[in-house]
Amino acid sequence: MFHLFYLVGLKVFSTLKSFANDRRGVTAIEYALIAVAISAMLFVVLGSGDDGLIHKIKEAFKGIQDALSVTQEESAK
Repeated sequence: MFHLFYLVGLKVFSTLKSFANDRRGVTAIEYALIAVAISAMLFVVLGSGDDGLIHKIKEAFKGIQDALSVTQEESAK
């Protein structure tokens, strides 16, 4: 009977040891945290406010479009 408990105990210990050494879940959490950090940085850099990069790019293209339309109207005269 002792031999049976010993074998079951070894199996349980082996299973718990492999579970403790399994780092796949920790790695997934680390990747998720990295993705959240990158998303937060992109949100700050590309923000949608007046100081955001996207707003500045839209202003630049609007200026180019306005300049081209003025030039086109002058050449049509």
